[in-house]
Amino acid sequence: MLTIPKLLQSNYILFDKYFSNLEHPLREVVKTLLAVSNYAGKQIETLNYLLTQDDWQKQLNFIDYKNSLQQLYTETNQPFNKFIRNFRHYHFLRHLLRELSGLATVEETMLSWSDCADALIMFTLNYCKQEMTNRYGHPKDEAGNLVDLYVLAMGKLGGQELNYSSDIDLIMAFSASGYTNGEQHVDNQYFFTKVVQLFIQLMQNVTEDGFVFRVDLRLRPNGESGALVSSLAAMETYYQEQGRDWERYAMIKARLISASPALRAQWFKKLITPFVYRRYIDFSVIESLRSMKAMIEREVQLNPTLDDIKRGFGGIREVEFIVQSIQLIRGGRLPRLQQTNLVNALSALKEEKLFSRTDVLKQAYLFLRKLENCLQSENDQQIHALPTEPIKQAKIALAMGFASWDSLLKIVQRFRKIIRHLFLSVLKQAIDYDNNDKLLDSQLNNVWQGHAESTMAINLLASLGYQDAERCYQLLSNFRHGSRCRRLNQAARLRLDRFMTLLLRELANVANTGEVLLNVIHLLENIVTRSAYITLFTENPQALRELFIWFNNSAFIRGLLVNHPFLLEILLDQGQEWQPASRKQLQEQLQKKLLESNDIELQEEILRQFKLTNWLLIARAEQQSTVTALQSAHFLSLVAEVIVEQVVKLAFIELGKRYPQIPELKSHFAIIAYGKLGSQEMNYNSDLDLVFIYDNQLQEESLVTRLTQKILHMLTTRSQSGLLYKVDTRLRPSGEAGLLVSAIKSFIDYQQNQAWLWEHQALIRARVIFGNTTIHSQFKNLKQNILLIERPKEWVFKEIKAMRQKINRHLKGEDEIKYTPGGLIDLEFFVQFLVLTNPIQELSRETNTLSLIKKLADCKVIESEVFKILTSAYKFYHKILHQNILASSEVINSQDKCKEVLSIVNFH
Repeated sequence: MLTIPKLLQSNYILFDKYFSNLEHPLREVVKTLLAVSNYAGKQIETLNYLLTQDDWQKQLNFIDYKNSLQQLYTETNQPFNKFIRNFRHYHFLRHLLRELSGLATVEETMLSWSDCADALIMFTLNYCKQEMTNRYGHPKDEAGNLVDLYVLAMGKLGGQELNYSSDIDLIMAFSASGYTNGEQHVDNQYFFTKVVQLFIQLMQNVTEDGFVFRVDLRLRPNGESGALVSSLAAMETYYQEQGRDWERYAMIKARLISASPALRAQWFKKLITPFVYRRYIDFSVIESLRSMKAMIEREVQLNPTLDDIKRGFGGIREVEFIVQSIQLIRGGRLPRLQQTNLVNALSALKEEKLFSRTDVLKQAYLFLRKLENCLQSENDQQIHALPTEPIKQAKIALAMGFASWDSLLKIVQRFRKIIRHLFLSVLKQAIDYDNNDKLLDSQLNNVWQGHAESTMAINLLASLGYQDAERCYQLLSNFRHGSRCRRLNQAARLRLDRFMTLLLRELANVANTGEVLLNVIHLLENIVTRSAYITLFTENPQALRELFIWFNNSAFIRGLLVNHPFLLEILLDQGQEWQPASRKQLQEQLQKKLLESNDIELQEEILRQFKLTNWLLIARAEQQSTVTALQSAHFLSLVAEVIVEQVVKLAFIELGKRYPQIPELKSHFAIIAYGKLGSQEMNYNSDLDLVFIYDNQLQEESLVTRLTQKILHMLTTRSQSGLLYKVDTRLRPSGEAGLLVSAIKSFIDYQQNQAWLWEHQALIRARVIFGNTTIHSQFKNLKQNILLIERPKEWVFKEIKAMRQKINRHLKGEDEIKYTPGGLIDLEFFVQFLVLTNPIQELSRETNTLSLIKKLADCKVIESEVFKILTSAYKFYHKILHQNILASSEVINSQDKCKEVLSIVNFH
């Protein structure tokens, strides 16, 4: 044994405490073990017990472990969970002692540890099956025969080369469909799914006793989107019809656990061999292997400092590729190559004279596998990276039998260079991917279609710069297996495949890839069957890049596009810079579109699309800073007015078909806009505050109610394009208790004699947006008279302050820039307070807050300094309000502005 270096002398403490009096052939080995393995130091009780036994001298196999498990479990009082974990701890330590003492080679260790895993798997599965049988009865096929569960070991376990802390890769299958025979009978699929779920829980849940093995079932048919366990018939169909080249590559390692030679031969003859190995030299798989090799090269070249003995330069994965690629190409003609164990496969390659450097490759491979075991045994962690801390380096060197880390590293580097050289010589016709976009596209297409093994696919995405590659891979898998994709015909699927390759390439240049991909997939779910949209992006990558920008910069625009894909063509229009249209232009545009159909439902849909189109255009302009928030608010108000006007016209036409008197209402009906529409300050979340009026000459009052109801119905009915607007009519006389439509005479009387101050406050913003000139004139006079009333300032301030505090109580925490002290509501209330307490005729003519601030300054009600503060704050607040809705990434601090406003007025 090597002398323990000074750096590790402190590790003597455990040995001196527990084993100072130990008289045992392995005394020095125990001392070394405690020096190199923190894990062993946490298992002192188990280690003590192990040293009283004699099985540390033996190379145990599957039968030994199986018998031991059965015997010990009958003798123990431990819960099942605890028992299997303690069994694993015992044999982990036993293997460590044997390997450190030289009693076992790394080959023997891997084989015996794999047998131990096999035994634990089958023992635990039998326990799980019994638990489910007690609940549901025995699973039977249609003929009444007992149905069994088969376990296919994959990866390192399949090759019987398991590391100490490896995951166990498994595929589960049950022999036939059918039902259980218990009182609570279920189908076999359900029964075995429950068995496997319990198995996973028992094996990998971390308790105070640790875990047994982490279970990975992702190699099963359809991966994480597939059933946890399949019937043999379903599995056979899958591999015959859908099996992919990377699955063939992975299936080289497939091994049926605990099966008789006859059953194993039957399985492989029927399922594995026909899928994996072809009778001819399989040139069809060569391109896939080249693509796989390029993925490995890409990852290594883009991570040159990755000191990972599995995935890095000259690592274990490259050895596996060398051997398995030859097996896959030649194994159909040469059954001797059909080996699950890599060392055995190397021997077969040597015998068949297919590879000249098998001896040195075997030596390098086994050296790295032993090093991998040493790395993982320190803390029972699945790691492959060489340590950088001196104390850890000293531990690994000692465990490997080297006097120093430097001497170990020289051998490691020599072997890795050899492996790298041999790896590059395999399939050397592969073109350097750096200069070959076609090869990268092929790889990305394989990722999209699920033709690349998940780990390699995730690594490729990560190497391209994907920040959350694993999430992106899962999103792609879920979308690919979703119902929308499955229903596509062949032509549509080919279009989608071409687009997805482009998408994955372009996403490499985008920050926040996972979130952008998620949103693109939401969009694709709505457009995947529409060839024009898919072709638009495939043939115009710049359009796709612009889409990424909008998806990243504006949640509002993203939502519009995902929910209403017809807007894509508008967003991506590369024409001249857009400018907001005038009221007249909007009216002409809408009228032209409405002429395309006489069907009322289609016309209503045209109205909704007209609104969405203009919302998108103004939102895009606002995000591009070609219009201000105030210009946007004015334009959104114009759009709403034009739509309301057109809705009223359509309502007249529709009702006129049933009620001949309806046309007579046109000269007697009006709509008053309050709130944001009244003041032309609408944003993308604004409701329409509307009050409906008719003049006293109208005889058919019931018809005007029907007309109003029709207008409201058309404005608020939801379709696939959403609704036009939410409408609030509570500002009518007497609010919700009042009539839906008011006679102008009653309206005037209410405002003059019954209205509360807050209703007069609301009147400041009100204006007629539809109606005859008589009602318009009457309303204008009423508003002027109301606002010219002399009011005591103290009383008005007290009333407005009470209203402001009431709002605070009900809406605290909402839309901070509006409701925070000194925010937009405070500013608006202050302006309205000044209007209500300064009976000046010019003020009664304005509805817009900014215009009122200017009038207040012109009329000398406020000083120039106050005017500047209010104007600046008003513009600032609207900018933030709109940005919050559009979800700009820019963060603006509003505290200073709020303080300025509070210095003028404080309703709190």
